[in-house]
Amino acid sequence: MSAGRDGRAAEPPLPAPPAAVLFDLDGTLADSMASIAEALADTLARHGHAVAAGTLTAQFGPPMRDVIRAVAPVGAAEADRIHAEFVPRYYEEYMPRTRPLPGAGALLGDLAEAGLPLAIVTSKIERGARALIGRLGWTERFAVVVGRDTAPEQKPSPAPVRHALAALGAEASRCVFVGDTEADMRAAAGAGVAAVVGLAAIRGEARLRAAGATHVRADLEAVRRLLRPAARAAAPGGAGARR
Repeated sequence: MSAGRDGRAAEPPLPAPPAAVLFDLDGTLADSMASIAEALADTLARHGHAVAAGTLTAQFGPPMRDVIRAVAPVGAAEADRIHAEFVPRYYEEYMPRTRPLPGAGALLGDLAEAGLPLAIVTSKIERGARALIGRLGWTERFAVVVGRDTAPEQKPSPAPVRHALAALGAEASRCVFVGDTEADMRAAAGAGVAAVVGLAAIRGEARLRAAGATHVRADLEAVRRLLRPAARAAAPGGAGARR
């Protein structure tokens, strides 16, 4: 991929206006990676595996059972037991600590003001995702919430993204997806989403682009600046409304 004048890899134009914008949740809109890591480290320690919470976030993206096996010398059965204990501990003790990432509220406000349909596609169970979205005050923002138990497969399979697109009645070729891991990028690219936007805080630009990102930004304020012109095209009286 060639580079633009500012040194950034050349990026395709966004759909203007987009038919919908889809988001991952943890690490994308919600500052939940640290609490997930702490809950997992706590659970692993209770099973005799000392793993520093700070080393875990770089592993997130694949299914949590795979993460457990990657960081601890356990087989599938033991990983299942650890995972079964981790889930309620995280949702009951750690998830309530989660706060929005900086810029999330302003970004969602811009998109909602433009009338763009929004969806969540997350590796959380749907019930847990809806609970967190409610805690953050975003229930009314999202027309569709897809969790790891909503579709037949979870990310990096494109199945949950396709499920969300079908529920929205939106064509992938006119949509935007925003996420922060390789699994997000692969799922959205595999579903044919036009603009796959990666947040580079954890994974870095090269890894996200290699996984299918068409656009990479450092934070949500930069994503807001990226999406603002396309969102304005969707607003009443915007370019999209005049077509």
